[in-house]
Amino acid sequence: MITKPKITQILFATDLSENANCAFGYATSMADAYGASVTVLHVLEKIPPKAELMLALLLEYRDVDELRQKNQTDLIKHIQTRIERFCSEAVDQIPECRIILQKIIVEPGKAADRIIHHTATGVYDALVIGSRGHSPIQEALLGGTAHKVLHRCRVPVFVVPLLNE
Repeated sequence: MITKPKITQILFATDLSENANCAFGYATSMADAYGASVTVLHVLEKIPPKAELMLALLLEYRDVDELRQKNQTDLIKHIQTRIERFCSEAVDQIPECRIILQKIIVEPGKAADRIIHHTATGVYDALVIGSRGHSPIQEALLGGTAHKVLHRCRVPVFVVPLLNE
């Protein structure tokens, strides 16, 4: 017997790209169909140490630690505001959608590792993520967050390919 899966919590991982915006449409449609809530996750990848040092000098901070703390806090607030605005606009464009935005998480780390961490908590029933669609050679060399997550995730993963090219 086939039973409808129980999906009450969806994790939507975004890199804030155009394809992620497209993937958000799938996340909201799924949330609407299942009566689920959506948590949006954005991971701030660490910039290389040399670039950090140059940026600290350019912006006249005392040291790299001051740059890290101040910029990370400001950046997290900025990204949260941007995501809130995006979600609000998306829901306005789809008035019949009953999406419930559970929360927005913006945190530092390696994207694939943080996404896997969140899905491993047992809170989420599904993950929606966009994929840039690297070529097989790029995929082998670079990996790709969606590819890494797909092979390590313990919940169903819905990968939305790049649709606009």
